[in-house]
Amino acid sequence: MSIRNVYLDCEFLPADPTLKGLVSIGITDDQGVEFYAVNGDVDVEALIANEWMMVNVWPSLPTVRDDSEIGDGLELSYRHQDVHFIPAIRAGVAQYFADTDATETRLWAWYGAQDMCRLHSLWDNDWSVMPEQIPRWFNELEQLRWQAGGPEMPNQPAGMHNALADARHNRVMHQFLAGGTP
Repeated sequence: MSIRNVYLDCEFLPADPTLKGLVSIGITDDQGVEFYAVNGDVDVEALIANEWMMVNVWPSLPTVRDDSEIGDGLELSYRHQDVHFIPAIRAGVAQYFADTDATETRLWAWYGAQDMCRLHSLWDNDWSVMPEQIPRWFNELEQLRWQAGGPEMPNQPAGMHNALADARHNRVMHQFLAGGTP
């Protein structure tokens, strides 16, 4: 049996569980294969209206300057290679999980209930249409930490609240908790 460990993180608008509330999704595995997308369908006005999101998430998104008042003169760069609309994100995520020779995929996240909901929302939370390679459940890194006696976790050196950087750090934390080197 070969196991592929996959690490997930999403940035999202806390008050909007719809696809317009998904800001970005980052996925990486134990081999460093990655997927990252910023949601071109995100509710940018709601994102800009949320002070925490503007301070913590907005700076990691691809933006361009314009002459408008929205976002202090910044807007999402829809031409950037990381910005995709929901159909492309859905297809990219499905392809990411399909591209493996592993016999089992184990999904990991840090306080990941919302991340899992956002992942499944790409298929309207309908498991009958969601591709079978998409994991239906995830492993909680905080629970693994608790079971290990609550050790001090490695600090994330940079990129906090960037979905891909956070997913990469999830991998580091899992390696740490599994007794490997981060």
